[in-house]
Amino acid sequence: MEPKRPPLAATPSTVFLMLAIDTILIIIFAIAGISSHEGGLGLINIARVAIPFLLPYLALSIIIKPTRLIHNIFPAGVALWLLTLILGPILRIVLFQDTSAPAFILVSAGVLGIFLLGRRSISTLVTRARKTS
Repeated sequence: MEPKRPPLAATPSTVFLMLAIDTILIIIFAIAGISSHEGGLGLINIARVAIPFLLPYLALSIIIKPTRLIHNIFPAGVALWLLTLILGPILRIVLFQDTSAPAFILVSAGVLGIFLLGRRSISTLVTRARKTS
């Protein structure tokens, strides 16, 4: 068994690209949620859903040494996903006085888990493929 090596450091441009992709995925999550409830897709409606999840995700992403952990699924990716999931509904209340039904939180957990952890899985596979070619 080979010793586990620390992940290679990502370049600042890679970190920016991954954070941009995650931001777009969170906005897609907001748009899909609004659309499924036949809500208006105006900028304000999208912001009311996306911002409470974007703020903790981006703040936490910057704190966790993104050049080292931008592709990391466990523990960094899982921690980001869970903290975003916990803080998002809290910020919805604080910022917009919007409550979050248990069903919304469950759907958020699933969709954000697939989006954020899925992106990390894909970027990890791409990074490994580049290293071996």
